[in-house]
Amino acid sequence: MLSDIDEGRVAEFFAGTAPWNEAYKHASVSYFACKHGSGFLLLQARLFLRITPAAFTLGHFQSDNIRAGHYLLSDIQRSADSVVNELLAGTLRTPHDILKFSPEQGASYSVGYSPIHYEGQQNGMRVSILTISGAQFGHVVNQQQLDWELKASPTPYDNLNELLVEYGIGSYNGGHRSNVELIASPACEIDTGSRIKGALAKPAVFLADQLDPNKCSLGYRIFQQGKVVKRATIAGATMQWVSRPNVLHGSSEIEIPLGAVMHCFATYNGFTQHQSWLSDPSTVQNPKRAVYEAFDEQLKILQDFLENSQGKGRDARDLEAGVSWLLWMLGFGVAHLGGTAKTQDAPDLIATTPRGNFVVIECTTGLLKADNKLPRLIERAEALRSKLELSGNRHLHVLPVIVSSKSREEIRADLDQAEKLGVLVLTKESLRQAVDRTLVHQDADQIYEEGKRIVTEKQTNRPL
Repeated sequence: MLSDIDEGRVAEFFAGTAPWNEAYKHASVSYFACKHGSGFLLLQARLFLRITPAAFTLGHFQSDNIRAGHYLLSDIQRSADSVVNELLAGTLRTPHDILKFSPEQGASYSVGYSPIHYEGQQNGMRVSILTISGAQFGHVVNQQQLDWELKASPTPYDNLNELLVEYGIGSYNGGHRSNVELIASPACEIDTGSRIKGALAKPAVFLADQLDPNKCSLGYRIFQQGKVVKRATIAGATMQWVSRPNVLHGSSEIEIPLGAVMHCFATYNGFTQHQSWLSDPSTVQNPKRAVYEAFDEQLKILQDFLENSQGKGRDARDLEAGVSWLLWMLGFGVAHLGGTAKTQDAPDLIATTPRGNFVVIECTTGLLKADNKLPRLIERAEALRSKLELSGNRHLHVLPVIVSSKSREEIRADLDQAEKLGVLVLTKESLRQAVDRTLVHQDADQIYEEGKRIVTEKQTNRPL
């Protein structure tokens, strides 16, 4: 049972993807269920609407108390809306079991809908997510016992999270509420392998092979010396299209000024699906990045520090250094306090914007809760606010940020607490997008306001 508002959200999700729904020929469903009484209770599931095959394991896993699976909807002869209708009736039928999806108290489900979800925006993608939440189930799962059960299974896993990630479900959500996520991927994307060489740009897009190329377009802005010098759109009808596995590849050639950078937008049927930056690797417009690259060619050291710092000690210090360099190229002033033992009680980094607002930053190569990172970040942000107020600078703002070298999927279990505390979480995906933004001069105050808006939206849209 749903309220009228929640029914409207479900309808809005499907209406929002209707113009390219036929592209989702690789739609699939993943689930995790745990034994409860005489049957199995569905705890977490994801329904993926995709134009290309998922990289997750297809098939079924079972042990005494666990069921998990990932199936193409075409293989089980189901549609996305029929799966949703079945879930709202209280069950999910799989080839091996009928799983119970229990509602909240009062026999109802709650629905959240984000037409352009923050997680997709980190990769420049239009990703719509519908979340259907049911009953709380913390009493059903003893994670430690399940971890040891998985080690003993004929197909062994070290722990529950490893199993869930392999089946595309993500990290275990801690038993707060059973939930199902419907994730609609973009219908087309910029080919990030497109290159600019000298005065010739060859922008290109990938489009689902079920869709009409004439409804696709590639918009762009050309930057030269930090300013937009041209805005235009390339119509799909004028592109050169070739067929590739599961997609069509459309490309074009245009002349641009030497050293220019392109900000590209892939659009289908009037809806922007993906954005990305293209540049000539031999040139760069942002003077701070140009200076930095004099000592780190093609950002190889920076990207290594941001992407591959996964342990403690030296790796953690490398991540802090990489984040400080990145912020500097984005226009922030940065103080790296965590790099020496004598300032270990300080935040890892403090960054400032030209208007004087502050960012208090903790970096972690592990989970967000590791080493009390979150509570220490909040404590240090409050200390900075108090100091500003006492010094007559209460008009300046402070934004707490935690940066992880792990992917958003890997730290999903910790996100709820961070968002509840008003902390902006930046992950591996966020760092990649930030590196792209260094191609042109950036306004640090604008980036700061973007971060504040994300934190506010997360807190405003939190379920009761």
